[in-house]
Amino acid sequence: MTTVSTNFEAISPLVTAGEALISTLSGYTFSENAVKVSSGVTSLLDGLFPTLASKVGFDMERVLIGATEVLTGLNTALSAAKTRQSVPQTIAITNGA
Repeated sequence: MTTVSTNFEAISPLVTAGEALISTLSGYTFSENAVKVSSGVTSLLDGLFPTLASKVGFDMERVLIGATEVLTGLNTALSAAKTRQSVPQTIAITNGA
């Protein structure tokens, strides 16, 4: 007997990582209504995931996990690049020395 999980979450983390990346790039914060719509749609897609995954010839779960990790890594790198660190100012040339 095959057991199908109806509470599988593969798409929600991907969407969350994408939203975080967009927020980092644009500085835009999603409205409460946009978050509700996104959550509803991703919940629906998460519910459909087992059916969708059974129709493809590859490991869709691992593909989505990898894509989520890529988006999370990009977000981390961009956040770090946007963070300004205080660097002590030094004089490059001092009286020809």
